[in-house]
Amino acid sequence: MVKFLLLALAFGLAHAQAKIAGKWMTVAIAADNVDKVELEAPLRLYVREITCNDKCSEMGVTFYVNSNGQCSKTKVTGYKQADGTYKTQFEGDNKFQLMYLTPKNAVFESTNVDRTGRVTNLVFVLGKGEPLTEEEDSKLEEYVEKQNIPPENIQDILATDEFS
Repeated sequence: MVKFLLLALAFGLAHAQAKIAGKWMTVAIAADNVDKVELEAPLRLYVREITCNDKCSEMGVTFYVNSNGQCSKTKVTGYKQADGTYKTQFEGDNKFQLMYLTPKNAVFESTNVDRTGRVTNLVFVLGKGEPLTEEEDSKLEEYVEKQNIPPENIQDILATDEFS
């Protein structure tokens, strides 16, 4: 029975990853090191598109970053690992995973280890350009707390998105 449940979970996540491809916008970001996601911080990513190859063994993420008043478009490719997470390089080593997917939102967990060895745990909420409802916001607060991220570290990204 346990093997069946693991297989069902794996199939469900693989199916979800295949449906993640498309246009997205960052709605909110939370991080245990909030200085990494504040305005003009290196991990404040304004996501625009996610792509996947056939088996989603490679996930491309196109986004903008704003640093020192300069906006730059960036694309990284995450390579799927045996544990289902993706690894890539951007501002250090990154490991990320799709946790939830609905037609309206996608939630990713990510860990960044910068060049100095500082570890930052993040939650990215992507959407289709609409802010979170009160209920969604409440669920996000509960979720980030379970990830040991203070809810006050949630950043409203749509409010500062100038890259449309």
